[in-house]
Formats: sequence, C-alpha cells, structure tokens
Amino acid sequence: MKAKKSGDRHPLLFYRRTIDRVWKASLALGVVFGVVVWFDLIYEVSILGISSKLWLLAVCTLAFALSVFGYWARYFAYVKVFPNYFKVATPFLRFRISYRRMRSVYPVLVQQLFPKEESSWSERNYLEPFYGKTALVMELKGFPLNPVLLRLFLPAQMFSPRTTGFVIIVPDWMKLSTELDSFHGTWLQRESLRRRKAHLKS
Repeated sequence: MKAKKSGDRHPLLFYRRTIDRVWKASLALGVVFGVVVWFDLIYEVSILGISSKLWLLAVCTLAFALSVFGYWARYFAYVKVFPNYFKVATPFLRFRISYRRMRSVYPVLVQQLFPKEESSWSERNYLEPFYGKTALVMELKGFPLNPVLLRLFLPAQMFSPRTTGFVIIVPDWMKLSTELDSFHGTWLQRESLRRRKAHLKS
C-alpha cells in the first residue's frame, strides 16, 4: 500500500467566519443600493457630470461582485499537511511552514485561548460560534513570513495570543492532528537517519 503524499484539505473556519461577514455585508449594501436605484428614491443629481443613478448602479454592481467573490473565496481557505511542511492557503496568501520551524502542536479549547471575560464585545461576537470547540495551537520558532504581512491577510484570532504561532480551527481537528503527527513523525525519522549517515561520513 502506497503512503499518502499529502493529507486532506481542512477548511480554515476562522478565515471563513471573517469572509462570511464581508460577503454578507456586501450583499446587504448591494441590496440597499439596488432598491434605491430601482425605486428612484433620490433626486436626480449629477456628480462630475455623470447621473447619480450611474454612480449608484456602479456601487451596487461592485457590492454584488464583492459579495459573490467573498462567498466563493471562503472555500479556498484551508490547511494541508505534506511530507516536509504544513501549508496554509487563502485566496490572497499562501505559505508553507517547515517542520524545522515547528516547536509543538497541541489542542486547546477556544475559550481557554480567548477568555470571554478578557475579550471585547466585538471579539466575543466573532468567537461565539467557536466557544466549546477545540483548536490546534501551532507554536513556532518564528513566522514563515513577515508578521505584518501575515496580520494584513489573516484574521487576528489565527495568531496565538501568548506564543509565536498560529491558532488553527477546522471542522475535524482530530483528523488534522493525526495527519500532522503522522507526517511530522515520518519527517523526524528521515531527519534522524540523515544525521546519522552524515555523522558516519564525517
């Protein structure tokens, strides 16, 4: 039986939660502007020589386009385990975390990472669907990319609040943890064998 070349795709639920908010807000905005255009509830006003209806129609179209893109984009955010690295993929950013960079991976309840009493109202509202769920905390020796860039494209809740690393929450954390243990364990064995061979040659 051939060994698997990679694990399964595991949807990033924190990222999906963020994108869900974006596409729903864009859809609501598009509906509002669409209603305004449809019923002609404002006076005819020219902006830079262009009819206000055209401006409204342009904003409406942009809002609906952003909503459609956001709806589909949430399905392209996932994590996946490979023989030598752990992959994080989003529609705008993809990067690999080498096993050399990993310190440890362990499960923890979301409310233990982000206690309600220490969270703001907006953060509690964001995290509400995840309370009671288990996340995987991946502690790293250092981030694979500039932290400023990572924070620009990833939800704040994906960053471990107490250590350098990521908070990963997926539909089946046990399956992801098992895959990671398996691939990481195999990698460690290969590295140990490589070091022994290098030592014998030296």
